[in-house]
Amino acid sequence: MKHIRAKFVYPFILFAGLMLTSAFCSAQYEVSSGFDVSYPFLVNASNSSLNYSQLSFGMKLGVAYKPPETQFFPILNVSFGRTRLPLLQMGKNVAALNFNYLNVMLNENFIVRFPKSEVFIYGGIGFSDLARKSLVITGSGGEQMKGTIDSTANITSLLPAMNIGAEYNYGESAGKDLYLTVGVNMHYIMMLNDRNTYYLSVDKSLYTHSYYTVNLTGNLVTPSFYIALHYLLHKHSKSKMYL
Repeated sequence: MKHIRAKFVYPFILFAGLMLTSAFCSAQYEVSSGFDVSYPFLVNASNSSLNYSQLSFGMKLGVAYKPPETQFFPILNVSFGRTRLPLLQMGKNVAALNFNYLNVMLNENFIVRFPKSEVFIYGGIGFSDLARKSLVITGSGGEQMKGTIDSTANITSLLPAMNIGAEYNYGESAGKDLYLTVGVNMHYIMMLNDRNTYYLSVDKSLYTHSYYTVNLTGNLVTPSFYIALHYLLHKHSKSKMYL
């Protein structure tokens, strides 16, 4: 797994570093940071509940290659935070997994310009890394139940992903070096069958013990809303006083 992560993560980090340190290129670069609020839900045959406290919060960082007067520009976005996914529905209760997530996405932006505003429409591909942290039981009386992961099989934490979104820049800041945007994003991951198998034991009461074998599979769709601060970096002009 470390080899797989290195294969995907390090090239993205290197690409971001090259864009930040290329100070002598004629193009401009833009960095951004912000925070997002998302509501992930996993669509599959086993889980139909949307009440497992899945509201998530995270941070976003971005590096863009943005030449002057361009209509298109690429941006490398990295987002990270904490999320929750349903593993097993048990009547009114849901056994859910807490994850630390890392999303790395390479997007292409199309700029729609108005007299006093801009809209960035984008889409792209990348990967998501889900690092499992804990198992919780949500729902009515869930705090009195105890769930334990006995073992796992065929766990895949590094998953291919894609996203689409739109970002709005309003007012006098349009076309400026420093500006604030608001945006919406739709992030998608397909979790394949026969992967991510969990063997659980759930204590529903002092004398009731249940054992389950469940798979974390399906289509993971995560809509989010975010606010980001952008800063455009310019090439430093050479002084005419020196050769």
